Amino acid sequence: MAESSRALERLQEELEKKAHAVYCYKCGRDVKPKVRLYPTLLGEIRVEYVCPYHGIVLLTETIEKMRLPDRKPYLVVGGAYIAFEGIDGAGKTYYAKWVVSELRKKGYDVIYVIEPYVKAIKEFLYKYDIDADAEVFIFAADRIILQKTIVLPALKQNKIVISDRSIYSSIVYQSIRGVSEEYIWGINRSIKVPEFVVILDLPVREALDRLRRTRDKLTKFEEEGFLLRARKKFLELPKKYSHISKFVIINTALPEEDVKKEILERVLEYLRTKGESGR
Repeated sequence: MAESSRALERLQEELEKKAHAVYCYKCGRDVKPKVRLYPTLLGEIRVEYVCPYHGIVLLTETIEKMRLPDRKPYLVVGGAYIAFEGIDGAGKTYYAKWVVSELRKKGYDVIYVIEPYVKAIKEFLYKYDIDADAEVFIFAADRIILQKTIVLPALKQNKIVISDRSIYSSIVYQSIRGVSEEYIWGINRSIKVPEFVVILDLPVREALDRLRRTRDKLTKFEEEGFLLRARKKFLELPKKYSHISKFVIINTALPEEDVKKEILERVLEYLRTKGESGR
């Protein structure tokens, strides 16, 4: 890491020496620019030429590829990795835990996990207002810990993992805050992605009513405008990522028993299909 930082510093110095004068509209004349470098998750370096007097970007370019750590996706044969997704208040935790209970009654070996996994990380994320790109790193670190500690060992033992949230929550929530989905996938490039995703859908105002009945205070992710955008993005996931995971959308505004019946039927159908394809 230190060697990489020194290499960037040397490159910055070299580019500043070679930089030609660039016109600054605020100065009204050509100026010798300062250089800022931003490594991207695609392995490139983005260069910004900045006015030394006004700090505005005068010119940008993308240059050479950088070497990124070799992190290959986790490939695990066996078990089943199922995630419950949707906006807060849609019933993810309630229905995920209920499915775990029902599957155990039917003789399945099931474990339940939730993201964020590490309590201290969850408390940190909800306590401090940090930049969205930093959130991506923190959620990814938590996810790696969860997967290496619990998810991957369970799948290797042919267990069913029911997860309350997954990588797709990062895709939705951090992209709303301005981070590109490509960047989020890049940070999570070694993550085991859930094979089957149950998206629980509920109108935002009804979700907020449920949350207010059970909580004293809502988080920064539970404001109405934010949740409206999040709901829209969750409903777009099947169109964008059906080549990665299998999705179903279930309306949790329906009577609870109807919701439970449909969720269990869909999960059992997926498990039967997976079992038959693995024979």
